[in-house]
Amino acid sequence: MKIYNTAFVLGLSAVLLLAGNACALSYHNITVYDGLGVATEDGEVEPGCLNRQEWDLEGFFQKGSSLAMVGGFDFVNGVAGYDKYTSGDIFIDIDGDAQYGTTNINGGSGQETVGNTFGYDYVLDMDFASLTYSVFKLNDSTTTTVWYGMNEESNPWKYDAGGELLAGYENLDMEYVTGLTDADCGFSGGIHYAVGVDLSFLAPGTDFTSHFTMGCGNDNLMGKGTAPVPEPATMLLFGTGIAGLLGVGRKRLRKA
Repeated sequence: MKIYNTAFVLGLSAVLLLAGNACALSYHNITVYDGLGVATEDGEVEPGCLNRQEWDLEGFFQKGSSLAMVGGFDFVNGVAGYDKYTSGDIFIDIDGDAQYGTTNINGGSGQETVGNTFGYDYVLDMDFASLTYSVFKLNDSTTTTVWYGMNEESNPWKYDAGGELLAGYENLDMEYVTGLTDADCGFSGGIHYAVGVDLSFLAPGTDFTSHFTMGCGNDNLMGKGTAPVPEPATMLLFGTGIAGLLGVGRKRLRKA
């Protein structure tokens, strides 16, 4: 089982510890201001969007090779009545040339597939229906899906095709936690969700930028971190996601 509710998570001695005072002992907040709206990500969506908790992307967190993403947005189900505004994919830049400004792709309003990686080097192709993901190295053959005419600054939205599937990083299990409260995660808004993935495909010591948005770019989430440099005494302690870091990881990191 890959979905954890609050009652199950809070029954663990370590709890989730994504933010707040306890965060220093577990995950580190690596969120950076996305340059849009007000200079905070909690309780903020992009200019002109519905400023409600269900659209709010709140933070990226890192511990070791594990990356967690937290928001009031329900990553699996989206927002009721807005079926086309679904979760996108997690894009990773490792050489500092990621673009998240206006793209000026087209006029009007809608989605389009473009031959543009926006400077990102990898993508975690997220399948929220099965709670799995695969990692692709992006190249000149890669196409992405974007929204134009509506919050273009939040692009890219989704991976479309092309690039190189990394061996051993296909159909990995993501962790998904639901029903988190303000007290659980240190954010405001009342209800929160968390997604956990693994970044061990990055070389140790690699600086990276992470990016995520939902359809229409209602909110744009950015993070900056560094892939860990393993120490011999701690290599066996690396988690495989949110639950793995809490000592309840069950499945192998890589597909055999």
